[in-house]
Amino acid sequence: MLIEQYCNMVNGNVTFTRQQASDFAKKVSDDFNPLHNTDAKRFCVPGDLLFSMVLANYGTSTHMKFNFSGMVTEDVCLSLPNPSPLLVLNGDNGKEYLTIERSGETSTNSQLIDNLTRSYVTFSGHTFPHILMPLLEQQQVMINPARPMVMYQSMLIDLNRLDLVDVN
Repeated sequence: MLIEQYCNMVNGNVTFTRQQASDFAKKVSDDFNPLHNTDAKRFCVPGDLLFSMVLANYGTSTHMKFNFSGMVTEDVCLSLPNPSPLLVLNGDNGKEYLTIERSGETSTNSQLIDNLTRSYVTFSGHTFPHILMPLLEQQQVMINPARPMVMYQSMLIDLNRLDLVDVN
């Protein structure tokens, strides 16, 4: 699967190196947010990589809501819970980082998961420069380029069906 080279999974736990997370952002998502640079002071693992890791481990469901509650860094080891309609990913430090609500049918078809992952993260990686920047400019709002902090709190996916592999 696509995700295997971008994280380390051992005994139901997952970790990310700075290089893995940065490579995913730049090579898969085409996301050049400075927070994902290996030398960033406030480095964090891209939410798109967390999303992709969840799909790779639990499959994709027709309805999935992701709520991000903390920034995952290279020092965080996430525990992967048993599959259920509500997944809560906690770090070994006791902090909650991500919750996922899942309902409807679930597919573990690796081709569907890889294609959905690539389509979504490519869209997501382009959201900031192609969608948010024009909106910010229109509203005459700026982001401090020396300390960029643009993160999404949640995302929702609703699929009508899972009996396909091409999601473009």
